[in-house]
Amino acid sequence: MFTKIYLLYNRIKTKERQLDWLRSHAVYVSPKLTEIPKAPSIRRSPVEEAVVRITELEHEINTSIAQLMRLKAEIADVIRSVNSMECETLLEMRYLAFLSWDHVAAQLNYSQDYIYHLHRKALALVRVPSA
Repeated sequence: MFTKIYLLYNRIKTKERQLDWLRSHAVYVSPKLTEIPKAPSIRRSPVEEAVVRITELEHEINTSIAQLMRLKAEIADVIRSVNSMECETLLEMRYLAFLSWDHVAAQLNYSQDYIYHLHRKALALVRVPSA
């Protein structure tokens, strides 16, 4: 469950980078203008291709974000069942806010070793509901 949220989050970030790249390069795509009219073509122009790909990617990102929000809600419920404020805080920072272990340790003012110990303890308290 915790791994799945990271994979989904990273997939969204990758798609967002692709979208940024497409948008930045779409401005360089221009139609070829000629004085001779062309017969209608089945192929799309480069501009149409760019717009279609951007639209498709935006839809994929929105779908993935909705899925991520549902998964975050499920994980938040599981984290709340731990019944240890210290463990809940660590799990929220790591799996809902996606903070690195360094950031979690710094924010909680704990050593890296203690963070790993606390994480093992927190995972031992986690009860994942059966599907």
